[in-house]
Amino acid sequence: MNFIIFGFLFFALIYGFLWLMANAKSETFSTFFRLSTIITAIAIIVGLFVAGKYLLSLPFFAILSGAIKKRLLNVFNIIYLYRLLSTILFYTRTRPNQNFRNSYKEVNTAYSILGLSRNCTKKDIIEAHRRLIKKTHPDMQGSTEEASKINRARDILLKIHQ
Repeated sequence: MNFIIFGFLFFALIYGFLWLMANAKSETFSTFFRLSTIITAIAIIVGLFVAGKYLLSLPFFAILSGAIKKRLLNVFNIIYLYRLLSTILFYTRTRPNQNFRNSYKEVNTAYSILGLSRNCTKKDIIEAHRRLIKKTHPDMQGSTEEASKINRARDILLKIHQ
């Protein structure tokens, strides 16, 4: 059993290396390192498969796996599982989050609202916000919608330029 846990942890580590290699520049890793990582991942998969076959041959695990397969292959359970997952994803996407991550469109709009370039500093953002909010503040006969857009743009950019 420890072999399987160790195998899964090692496979996760190797998978992380594979992901890193796929997303890094081509000259970052040597060909030998890439090849050895891929061969190690394949060996771990084969080892986990053999260990899993051994565990499934034990009577308790064989009965348990048979019960799981019967339940998981039931069409209705798959449909309900799909509906449950889609509902969870729907609510997690629509829930407002204070630690927001913004789309490229929102970030570009924030830069254009404040009139800043992408290489601006935190001080530039604060100064641009101060300058614009003086003109459009509701107390100075400005629009509340414009002021809220400027404040939102400031929040987005300050979150990025922390």
